[in-house]
Amino acid sequence: MRTALLAFAILLASQTARAATAYEALRILGKQKSEALLDNVTEVRGEKGAPQPHVWRILVKDAAARGGAKEFSVQGSRVAGEQAARATGSPMNMSQLNLDSDGVHTVAEREAKKVAFTYDHASYTLRAGSKGGSPVWEIRLTDEKSGDSAMLNIAATTGNVLATEGLTNRRKPVAAVPAPAPVPAPAPRYQPEPEERIARPAPRGITPGIQRASDETSEFLDRAGNRVGNHLERRGRQIGDFFHNLFTGDRRDTAGPHGSRPDTTPQPARAKDDTDYVRPSRVRD
Repeated sequence: MRTALLAFAILLASQTARAATAYEALRILGKQKSEALLDNVTEVRGEKGAPQPHVWRILVKDAAARGGAKEFSVQGSRVAGEQAARATGSPMNMSQLNLDSDGVHTVAEREAKKVAFTYDHASYTLRAGSKGGSPVWEIRLTDEKSGDSAMLNIAATTGNVLATEGLTNRRKPVAAVPAPAPVPAPAPRYQPEPEERIARPAPRGITPGIQRASDETSEFLDRAGNRVGNHLERRGRQIGDFFHNLFTGDRRDTAGPHGSRPDTTPQPARAKDDTDYVRPSRVRD
């Protein structure tokens, strides 16, 4: 018996502590206060839901109230309080309310996951559209750590996302593979222009040893040339003396002995009548 009572108490506490959705809060207000109030609801608001807020604040127009409206607080399964408020906006057409707050969160969560936008809680506001149009949800996602927030406007009739703000991509970009370093092109071989000339190195000076050897070689060649010349000259004189003596009967020797210089002593001139005697051949009787 005690176990059954304890389980019932825990179940009741969990039901009481469970955060209601916006639809459930409106039904609790109509049931505990008056169904007629739901025809004049201009705004439904909940702060810091995770994902649903613990308290829903419902603004209802009331001409008899100070400020022209009343604000009711619904927590869990009961109306927790009410107070005078200033009337804002136009009453919503509840027959057009097709998307509850939990459906709004599902849509917003899906859009946030697309861009890796993380958040800690969500805040909801439901109002009539501009000029009494269909109701529109506004949900704001907040990241407590960074302070960033993103806002989405979602149609309560269709669930379509009408507008977004601050829903930026937080995915880390994939590190690009660095391109291989370009291989430097080989330096072009230098091709001289036709008119270019390569400068010749300056000649080095002749060393004293080389100069001395060159002088000695020149002197040797001079001596050798003189000897060859003298020899040829002597042979020429010998040949000349041979033919001269052959025809004249003289014994002229202008070449001299081997290795001697030709006799350059002037010879006395021969008299005109001083002719060589030619012995006539003997005539036979």
